[in-house]
This record gives sequence, C-alpha cells and structure tokens, in this order.
Amino acid sequence: MNRRNFLATAAAAGIASAQTAKPGLLFVGAWQKKVIIIDEATKKLAGEVELKLDVPRSLAFSEDKKKVVVHSAMDCGFEIIDIATRKLERSFKLNSGGKKYRLSGFASSPDDKKLYTSLYSVEKKIDRFEVNKPQWAIIDMEDGKFEKFVDLPKDQESRGNGRGGGLRVSPDGKFLYQFRENVLIYSTADFKEVDKLELSKPMFPGIERVQIGPGDDPHEERGTVFGFFNSTDPIVHRSTFGFAKFDLNKRTFDFTPVGPTTAQTLGLRLTPDRKTGYTVAFNGMGASRRCEFWTFDIPSKQLVKKQEFDGRIRFEFSLSSDGKMVYIYGAGSTLETYDASNYKLVKDLDVGADMTSNMLVLPG
Repeated sequence: MNRRNFLATAAAAGIASAQTAKPGLLFVGAWQKKVIIIDEATKKLAGEVELKLDVPRSLAFSEDKKKVVVHSAMDCGFEIIDIATRKLERSFKLNSGGKKYRLSGFASSPDDKKLYTSLYSVEKKIDRFEVNKPQWAIIDMEDGKFEKFVDLPKDQESRGNGRGGGLRVSPDGKFLYQFRENVLIYSTADFKEVDKLELSKPMFPGIERVQIGPGDDPHEERGTVFGFFNSTDPIVHRSTFGFAKFDLNKRTFDFTPVGPTTAQTLGLRLTPDRKTGYTVAFNGMGASRRCEFWTFDIPSKQLVKKQEFDGRIRFEFSLSSDGKMVYIYGAGSTLETYDASNYKLVKDLDVGADMTSNMLVLPG
C-alpha cells in the first residue's frame, strides 16, 4: 500500500472509530441518600442506587474503573457501588462513639486497597468538644478501618486540600503528591516528605495554588496531572493564569502562561484525543458576575473560543464521554446539556432530586 492510500485508510478508520464511539454513563450523588445513573445516549435516567449511610458528597472511580467510591461527610462513611451490576457492594463508616472525622480530600492507591487522606477529628467530651490536630491517615478499604495516623508538621497544619483535588498517588503507589503553592511529595509508607517541587522559583514568582480536579476526568493521561495555575507578578502585581502539567513518574513539571487571570474557573476537562479542553470561567462577582464557556486548543495551549451563558447561582460542570457535550449540573435537580461546538442548549433533564456531589463520566 502506498503512503497516500495508507493515510486515507487510517483517516477513514479514525473517523469510523469516532462515529461509532459508544456513549457512556453519568453518576451523580443526590438527596436523599442515593446515586443517580444517567444514560448519555438517551439523556434519560438509567437507574439509581440507594445508599445506606448518608447524603453523598464526593464520588470517585476506583483505579480499575469497575467501582464507584462514595464518600459521605456527616458520618465519614464510604460506600462502594459495583458498576457492572449497579448495586451497592458494601458500606462502612469511620466515625465511632463521640469521635467524628473530617477529611480534606483523599486519593486511592493503584490497587484500590487503600485511601490516603489528611484529616482532623472532633471529640465530644463531658463539657466540651475537643478539636484535635490535623493528621495524615491511611484507610484500609477492605477492612473499612483506619490503618495508620501520622501527625502533620506544624507548618502544614493549616493546609486543606479541598474536595479530593489536592492529592494524587504515583502510579507505582510509593509516593503521595500534595498540590499547593508548591508540590510536596511524601512516602506513602510513613508520610515522610521526600521531595518538594518549588513552583515559584524561579519560573513564576508569586504562584498560587495549582488548581486540579478531583481526579474524575476519564481522559486525563494516567500518571499525569494537567490543570490550571495562577501567578501574580511581585512587581506590578499582574495576575496570570496558564496550564500546569506534572509527570508523577518523573517528578517533572511544565508551565505555560495563557492570559490574564479571571475570577474563577471550574477546572479543566479534556476530549478523548486530549486535543481540546473546556472549562467554565467567571468574570466579576455578585450580581455583575458573567459565566462563560471557554474552549482551549491543547497542543498550542491557546484559548480559542468564549461564549457567555446564563449560569445559575451555584453549579458545576463536566464534559461528555465523547467530548461533544458540556454538562451543567448541581445545586438543583436539573442537568443542562450544551453542544460543545456552538454552546447551544440541547437538553434540560430534571433528575427528580437535588444533586449533592461531583459527577463521574464513564466512557461507553
């Protein structure tokens, strides 16, 4: 086969593959104590899983993408849903007696047997509530118990990680990454700090927290973290945002500035080929706030399109498994679907309950 015919055949195969890509499933937590499942193909409800513990506040895929891990904050509980059967597999809670735990994000080991987290506990005494010092902890997901506690150093006690967004485990399971104004790297065996990537020296003085999602983007390259960063120039105080890319295996990072910082963005979602990225950006505050869809060309790392839309007071966003639709959801019962090519509203689905967690997108 000559080169021209080969390229034509390869292109046709790529188009056919894209056209026959199967839509996936959406998972989102909702009142009262359930996880709703939505079929992307029909944009209709495909079922729901009743939970035993409490209202779901955070969802995460297991590393093998066969389970959904549900976290509820009130009882510090975890529930495991089997995706194939769409049934609740098991549940356990970590609060005991008068002692309650509050997690500040978590990350799973590659074999799905452990969760690594930072937390603090509140203990009810006879005459008071005692707030204990923050700690690192390992949760044994098979036994449903804490395996180990390690006190945080004093200079890190005030740091929180957000909803699962600040922690990642290396693909070999040996290191835990904490994304802050710097990237701190710990041994997963004993939480000893083994390395630090000082982001602000000398590349971007005044760098702020690196914004990464909670690890639920199905198209993020394994072993790589790709998200936004902000930095403020210390001389003229000009704020800039851009792309931050980390290789968790090699401990290398790369920053590409894009433009002036906006008030807020809702993280980054990539298409299956990782060539296009989407986010929702906010300009202004309060009654003067404007909501915009942003489209990025990832190879060139440029903002190529903006489109203002009517956003509700509070919401979250995600991207369909084929990268062709943008979802707006949360803080209510409606899931709005927009065409990613022109940002026109395609579907408005009422799921019948207020959504309470992030959304997971499982490719077909």
